[in-house]
Amino acid sequence: MENGQITKEKIKKIMEIPGKVRGTVFQTDAEYIRAKKGEEGLARVKEELKKIDCPIDYENIKATGWYPIGLRLVSLLAIQKVFDFGAKDIEEMGNAAPKYSFIVKSLLKYFLSFPKTYKEAPNYWRKHYTVGILEGANYNLKEKYYTLHLKGFKIHPVLCAYLGGYFIRIGQFVLKGSDFQVKETKCMFRDDPYHEFVVRWK
Repeated sequence: MENGQITKEKIKKIMEIPGKVRGTVFQTDAEYIRAKKGEEGLARVKEELKKIDCPIDYENIKATGWYPIGLRLVSLLAIQKVFDFGAKDIEEMGNAAPKYSFIVKSLLKYFLSFPKTYKEAPNYWRKHYTVGILEGANYNLKEKYYTLHLKGFKIHPVLCAYLGGYFIRIGQFVLKGSDFQVKETKCMFRDDPYHEFVVRWK
């Protein structure tokens, strides 16, 4: 996963990407950085965003408000650049995000059992994003794995790592186990028709 220069030209193209995302994703970004890097770390991210003329006022973002999905990508890319995060770091960040999410906390009633959680996955996605379709492809609790397909969501490779971690956490809410691992077995950036995430645990 590249960790390249963020130019104003790139930002312009990113901000033209269609779709919106709930403001809670920015709040979870900020909370994660505060927890890992402190207020100074978040200040560094804000400074980077100012440099590219794309400031984000994390403190005044509304959790349930809709914001350009391009802005969500800019936040993640700025964090990646400032802290030189690799794929595993981004995955860890995605894994932690649901713990900080206001929307997730309001939906905890759905996380009563894995079958119910798995069935609700498409609705859960639509509460966060206006683009993309999340589908539960198959699961086997005895073999300890579940598979998710994400269609119509070709935004940026950094989100593949982030969402992989996120999808692990959804299982961790309701499954007893350890050593959860995710593998993106299909990816739209590898010319596959959709993203496929397979999560396994012990």
